This record gives sequence, C-alpha cells and structure tokens, in this order.
Amino acid sequence: MRLRLVKPNWYHGNPTPEVTELIQSLEGVWRESANIFSLETKLSLKQSRRCPLGMQSIINQVMSQKLEKEGWAGVDGRFSKNRTWVRVTFRHQMSLGSDFLDAIRLAKAEDYEQCIVVAADDEFLRVITPRDWRSLCSFPKLSAQLAQLEGYFEAPLLIGELTPVSPLNREVQQLVYGQRLTL
Repeated sequence: MRLRLVKPNWYHGNPTPEVTELIQSLEGVWRESANIFSLETKLSLKQSRRCPLGMQSIINQVMSQKLEKEGWAGVDGRFSKNRTWVRVTFRHQMSLGSDFLDAIRLAKAEDYEQCIVVAADDEFLRVITPRDWRSLCSFPKLSAQLAQLEGYFEAPLLIGELTPVSPLNREVQQLVYGQRLTL
C-alpha cells in the first residue's frame, strides 16, 4: 500500500523519521493481504463454506504484524513509536470525529511530536469492504473534516491516504477486483 501524507495549512513540521519508516513499512501490505484473502477464499470454496467478502480484518492483521516487527506498539489500528502516533481507520464514518479528537488530545496529553489519521480512498475502500464502503471513514471524508477544523487549533496533525499499489498476480487480481465487487 502507498501512504500519501497531507499537511494542514497550520502545521509546518516535517514528517518524523517514524513516519518515513511507516510509509516504507506499509509497502507490500496490500500484496500480502490480497494473497491471504485469495488463499482463504480458495480454502472456503474447497470446504464448501461461505467465502469471505471483505478484506479489512486481513489487512489489519498483516499491517499490525509488520508494524510490530518494526518496533511499533499498538492494536486496533492505533500505533505509536517514540513520539509519533498513527490511527489507521476502517471504522464507520461516525467515528471520524473521535479519531481526530484522539489525535488532538494525544498530541498534548502524551506529548506526541506528530499524530496522523489515515484512511483509504473510496475506490480502495470499495475493494476492501464491498458492502459497507460508503459508510466507512475514507480519505475524502478525512480531508473534508480537516478543512472544517482550519483555524481552531494548531495540533501536529497530518492525514494520510492509503491506496493499493503492489502488483498482484493475475489469479489474485481477478479474485480481488472481480465478481465479489458486484455482489
């Protein structure tokens, strides 16, 4: 996955070394998650069980394992390392305000140098969770909310957009981007 960062007008800091590391750590998460999803789908078909539709839990698991290996602490999409805090959200859009509030509060309360709230773009969300993508936090929703916060505070806050960039083999590509998106 690729993580693209966006800085609000009020924040003039540069990404911390941990953020740079985070960006590198997320490379390959999409491919690994898609491969696991493909294997789980094949196993379900072989056992005549219902196939998984969403990929959110797999992505969360792969991301958590990768970040843990890199020395990040955290669970449930909330991670920290040194003085950097990150929230990767695939939650319902109603929780968007609490994600921002956590970032603003933690910057002061825990003395984080930088806080980041990250979400997938709409197209990627549709692939991750075909049934529910419209009701989840997305990067466009993050951007709109961030614009409304302009001028109210100067927290060390960035937002990030996740997009899939890892090439997938043909079979996995067809499964992930195929018929399951039309159900």
